[in-house]
Amino acid sequence: MTEDEAPPPDRGRAGRRTVVLGAALAVALIAGIAAVALSSRPETAPPLAVASAPAVAGETLLDDRPAPDETFPLPDRSLDGFADGAPVDLGGFRGKPLVVNFWATWCAPCVKEMPDFQQVAAETGDAVAFLGVNVQDSAAVAEPFAEELGIDYALAADPQGEFYKEVRSFGMPTTLFVDADGSVVFRHTGALDAEQLRDLLEGQLGVTTASSG
Repeated sequence: MTEDEAPPPDRGRAGRRTVVLGAALAVALIAGIAAVALSSRPETAPPLAVASAPAVAGETLLDDRPAPDETFPLPDRSLDGFADGAPVDLGGFRGKPLVVNFWATWCAPCVKEMPDFQQVAAETGDAVAFLGVNVQDSAAVAEPFAEELGIDYALAADPQGEFYKEVRSFGMPTTLFVDADGSVVFRHTGALDAEQLRDLLEGQLGVTTASSG
C-alpha cells in the first residue's frame, strides 16, 4: 500500500455507528413528543391514574377503593364553567337522573368514549341529564376538542382535580350514575361504549333509551 492509498473503511464499525446514531435519534424524538403532550397540562396539577384498559362494569382497581355500588350523596357544590361558561351548580340537576363523566383530552380512553356519550345523551333526551367534567386539562386543547365532537350536554371544568378527588374517583375515565334525589348509586371506572352505557342507565337509573336492547 502506497502512502497515497487510504486503508479500506471498516464497514462493520461504520454500520454499528449508524445503528447507534439512529437509536439515539429515535429516543430523542419520542422524548420530544412526550414533552409536548405533557406541556398541555397545567403545571400545578398532579397526575391522575388512567385506566389502562376498559374496565368491566363495577370493577374496582384496588382493594381499598370504594365499592362501585357504594351509595353517597353527590356534593352540593358549584363547578367551574367550561369554555368561559357560567359556573355549574350541581344542585340544579336534582329532580332527574344524572350521569357525571370525568374526562380529559390527555386520557385516550376518555377521548374514545366521548362520541358514545354524546350519542346516548341525544337518545335519552330529557329523561336523564349528562354532565362532562373536564379534569386537569388545558382549556386551549379541551375546548376545541369538545366543539369538534359536537358535545351539547352540560360541561364543567375541574382544573385541579378537586371534585374528582372529592367523589373518591381513582381512574380516568370515571362515570357516576346519580339518581333523581342526588345520590350516587353506581360508579364505573374505564371506558364505556354506547351499548354498555345504555345497559348501565337502565340497570342503575331505570332509564331506557330507544336503542336499548
